[in-house]
Amino acid sequence: MSRFASLFLLTLAFSGCSGSAPEAPGLQSIRLVLNWYPEPEFGGFYEGVLGDHYQNAGFDVEIVPGGPGAPSLELLGVGKAQVAITTADDILVKRLKGVEAKAVWAAFQHSPQGLMVHAASPVTALEQIPTLESPRVAIEVGRPFQQFLWQEYGWEGKVEAVPYGGSVGPFLTDPNTIQQAYVTSEPCIADAKGSPTRFLSTRDSGWNPYGTVVAVADPVPEWTARFVQATADAWQAYLRAPDHANTEIIRQNDQLNVGLIGCITDLQRPYVTGDDGLGAMTEARWEATAANLTKLGLLPEGVRAAGAWQNMSAEAPSAATTTP
Repeated sequence: MSRFASLFLLTLAFSGCSGSAPEAPGLQSIRLVLNWYPEPEFGGFYEGVLGDHYQNAGFDVEIVPGGPGAPSLELLGVGKAQVAITTADDILVKRLKGVEAKAVWAAFQHSPQGLMVHAASPVTALEQIPTLESPRVAIEVGRPFQQFLWQEYGWEGKVEAVPYGGSVGPFLTDPNTIQQAYVTSEPCIADAKGSPTRFLSTRDSGWNPYGTVVAVADPVPEWTARFVQATADAWQAYLRAPDHANTEIIRQNDQLNVGLIGCITDLQRPYVTGDDGLGAMTEARWEATAANLTKLGLLPEGVRAAGAWQNMSAEAPSAATTTP
């Protein structure tokens, strides 16, 4: 399935659907909406379905692919999904706009976000981008990540932001292209297609929100703890043996193949395992993300992250949670 077909199906799937999918006998029906195309960053969720981790915990889970601008949280907010995959920054911004959602688990402990340039580019650091002639960056325009970069590096009026369509195609054909990327995704794809890359991480600049975050309705449904435990079990299984889920991801995403998905799976492992336990979240990290959004004017002064998340990971070093 092509990436654009995948996004079309996401729109079609919710264009007239009811609040929930028909339930299998005896199982809780869960529609889990991704915020990007099927890729290894969602491998544990696919393993949860294929390896019966969700079914054994009492769930019938349907995974719906996303793409650029996929409205996963909005679909959750209007009851057309029971679980949304998102990022920490997105949930803080959307809650302010009235989306009643709460983060309960984070697959990506560290953010793999950054920008990608060609290996032959003279740019070796983000600060150098404005020195190029007519610099342009393909990125999801208007998202907090884009706004952070333009403010942090003073790019307003110096670097043009153009919409990113989710494909490395333009990057492959233009040696001057700069685009947003996950270190665990687009660089592997471009390298495999014969265009060596250089990845410019934004993590050291202070942008490190949790990624591939599991969000549910707020207040959290009674089945949430059970779903989180099944998700943690599935991700552990995926980290041990990713081939089963990766085969399904390749089937759904025609941009990937066996060699390429192996590159991605290996690169993402340290971002998933992190420092605080698989799936765990900390107050310090959430408040750092909230502070960044306040600097960008996306959160009012004094708004904290408390209430936007609840640490339900069984592997967390403590059972502390935020105020509901």
